[in-house]
This record gives sequence, structure tokens and C-alpha cells, in this order.
Amino acid sequence: MKKLVVLLFLACFAMGYAQQPERVQDNSSIDAVPLNPLTYGLRDAQDGKERYEVLYACHKDAYDYRRAVSYAGIDTINLEIPDGAKPMPLTYNTDFAGVVINVRNDSDKDITLFALGGEQPAKEITLNAAMLDNGDFRSVPEFQSGNYLLIVNDQAPWTYREGYNYNSFRADLIYIRDGHSLNFPVTTYTNPAAQPKYSYVPVTTEPKIIQNITIHRGRNEKHKTYCISVSNQNNVTIRNVHITTPKTKFNADGAITLRNSANCTVQDVRIDSTYSYPGAYGYAMSMGNVWNTTFIRFVADAAWGVFGSNNVSKTTLRECDVNRFDIHCYGRDAYLVNCTFRNKQTQFSSMYGEVVFDSCHFIDCIPVRIRSSYNAYTPFDIKIRHCTFDATLRHHALVNVMLLSTEPNPRPELAPRCWPNVYIEDLTVNLPFLTRRIEIIEPTGTLSECKKPVDYMQRIEINGLRTLRRGRPERCDLFFTKHRFQTKEPFRVNYKNVDLNGGRMVNMINDR
Repeated sequence: MKKLVVLLFLACFAMGYAQQPERVQDNSSIDAVPLNPLTYGLRDAQDGKERYEVLYACHKDAYDYRRAVSYAGIDTINLEIPDGAKPMPLTYNTDFAGVVINVRNDSDKDITLFALGGEQPAKEITLNAAMLDNGDFRSVPEFQSGNYLLIVNDQAPWTYREGYNYNSFRADLIYIRDGHSLNFPVTTYTNPAAQPKYSYVPVTTEPKIIQNITIHRGRNEKHKTYCISVSNQNNVTIRNVHITTPKTKFNADGAITLRNSANCTVQDVRIDSTYSYPGAYGYAMSMGNVWNTTFIRFVADAAWGVFGSNNVSKTTLRECDVNRFDIHCYGRDAYLVNCTFRNKQTQFSSMYGEVVFDSCHFIDCIPVRIRSSYNAYTPFDIKIRHCTFDATLRHHALVNVMLLSTEPNPRPELAPRCWPNVYIEDLTVNLPFLTRRIEIIEPTGTLSECKKPVDYMQRIEINGLRTLRRGRPERCDLFFTKHRFQTKEPFRVNYKNVDLNGGRMVNMINDR
């Protein structure tokens, strides 16, 4: 009976809005009365599968009738995924109101629990690649007015990932407002090798919010439960979320995923473990083709690196604590401020622009590792400012350039082998017992590649570096590199205010 009353009310409400599509995101008049699973009979549900159906009905109505959702008054929900279940669609404002969801998936498939966007496929469109570089889309009727996400997929392989036996393809996301783009591709598509294919989705500027939930995933389940996915969206905030995962046989996790989305914020989110184990990947945060993503107080740890990202541009981390930040392949501009990185590394391949660390703490962690498997060494700069590096016997280099293939990449843009410039300002290095040296650049792997002069790299600059042990000055040798190499361009090393407590500075670039 309660459900019938709710549906009758929604039907009447929908009739008033059916002829007003321009008011889809005008949410001010209905925010005061969000839908709540309690009115759908949650307390009367007999088991976890019925509870899932109740939640799905509530979320589906909210999506269909453009309503907010609130879980106010609900403390804990024990869910079991039924066979054939679909992800619960999220609307523009979902406040889980602190609910704890214990979910078990013994159904017939893996599933994403909550999903925002992706219901409508992107529309294909034909464009001139030069528009991507100049940012002017006023001649395109579809883009002359309003907000759109342009999805660019290069149909030609960007690179081949050695050891994994697959081609990697690049993609870009361009935000267009009233005929002008607010950003640009990671790198150009105006070259003979590129084969861009275009599609787009309309978006709004109004905020979309997902907040205040704890999700405990079950043990010894038949299938995986991914928690939250966002796709084809603009201006989304995921806030105050806690996800836990027990030790499990599963891997290939994406606890939270962002796809083809712009201007998203992940704030006050904690993820304790993932579907992963040593030697088997799985991510707390999976991103693909996103622009302008911000993480604030994101805390995560797992057997595998917690970030897994491709085609990512303009990413900011503030006050985060993670074991790894990662852009697998193809990215531009990462800004990491007041963050802690533990036990692994930040890792990049096919990176452009700059990677900036400001007031960060590296604990038994390589500040920057450049992947070798993609054989994609692109030009970018590394800037390390006001940071602390807790060196260890295994991790005592600032930049690790991994080397694998001896063949140049066949893609013309990737044929040069570029190594980054490095700028260091006010770095404190804490040394453990028996560690008496640190390196700025550490090539590893196929070291015969060091005999070939590297592209792009032209300078290493240090203004302020000190070595300590237990808070006191400690003697340490600073090696520019463990393995000598040469650069194609004239190279400059500039060291200022380096205090090694009597240690040496050795192995300058291009030394013979």
C-alpha cells in the first residue's frame, strides 16, 4: 500500500514536469522531499535479496522522476545480490545518511552496486582534429550552446605493452561550453598516425553528490561487488565514503571507478584493502579518460597499488595517504600536495606536462618511477618542493627510469626516448642505518640503453637538500646517477644549499 501511494504521487509529479525538459537539473523545489527506502517497505523485507529489490525500486524511481534520495533513519542494511540484479542508478543527490551496508554477492555475476551515468550512450560526431588544438567548436551546431563532454578515442594503437601482450589505446576528454573548450588534449591528434573517433554527451554544471556511506564487502563470495561507478558526468562529488574488503580469492578490483568524466572530487574517502593480492592487481580507485579530478583526504591501502589510471589529465591530490599514485599510460599534469606515499611508488608512463610534489612525505617509497613496459618515454618535468624522503635500503633513489625494450616505439610521437627534467627545492632526506648514498636518477633494467643519448632532459636543479638520521645531520653521498648516460641536448646541473654533512656529490651528467 505504501509503495502504491508513493507511485501515485510520483506519477502526478511527473505529469507536471513531463513537458519541461529544461528543468531536469532545477532541483531546488524538490530537494526538501527526497525519496527514502523506508517508504518502499525496507523494514518489511524478509531477507537480503528482498532488501536489494526495495533499494533498487527506490533508486529507480528517483532516477526516473529526477528526485533526490536520502537514507535518513536507516542504520544498517544487510544485502544479498539476487541473480540478474542491475546496478542501482544514482540521481543528482544521494545522501546515504551514514548507513552501513553489508553486502554479499553469491549471485550469477559480478555487479556494481551504485552507478551514476552511462545509461545513454555517447553520440558519434565528425570533427576536424585541428579543433582540438585551437579549442574553437563554434562552427559545430551541436556545440554552439550548452555544456558537452567530447570523448576522443584514437583508433590507432598508442603503444604495445610488452610482457602483457596487448595494445594500449589513448583517449582524451574535452569539456566544451558554448562552442569553446575549457581544456585541450594531452597531446595533439593532428599528425598522420592519429585516427581519432569522436562522440559526445551533454552535461550540466549543477553539482551531483554521493555521500555518507560505509560498504563492507563479504568474505568467500561467488562474485565481486564493485561499489560506486561514475561515467559521462560533470561536477560530481563522492564524499565521506568508507569501503572495506576482506582477504579474498578475487582480484581485478575497481572499488570506485570514474570514466569519461570531468571536474570530479573524491573527498574524505577511506578504502581498506581491495580485491587484490601480491602478484594480482586490483584498484581502490580506477580512472579512465577523466579531466580535472581532485582527491582530498583520500586514504587507501591494499596488497596492490590503490590507483589504476589511464588517459588522465590534470589530477590533484591534497592531504591524501596512499601506497601509490599511478598513471599507467597517457596523462598530463599531476599536482600532489601535502600527501603521504608509503611502501611503493608514484608511477607514470607516457606522461606530459609536469608532476609536482609539494610538502609530501615519501616513506620507503620511490617518488617517481617511469614504467618500461609501455616503451613510451615522453617529455615532462618533475618538481619536488618542501618534501621529506624517508630513504631505505631498497628505495633510495628519487627518480627510477625503468628500461626494457631496445627497439624504438613505431609510433612517431613516441620514437624519441625522453627523460624528465628534475627540480628539487628544500628536500629533507632521512637516512636509515647503513644507508650512505642516494641517487637522483636511477636507471634500471636494460642498462645498455644508457649508451643511447636521451631526449628532452636538459637540467637537474637543486636548491636546498639536507641529509639527516634521527633528526641530526648525517653524512651521505649524493650520486647524480648510478649508471652514466648522455643527453642529446646541452645539459646543466645546478646544486645550491646542499648539506650532505661532509658527503660527496659524484657522477655528474655526461661524465667521461
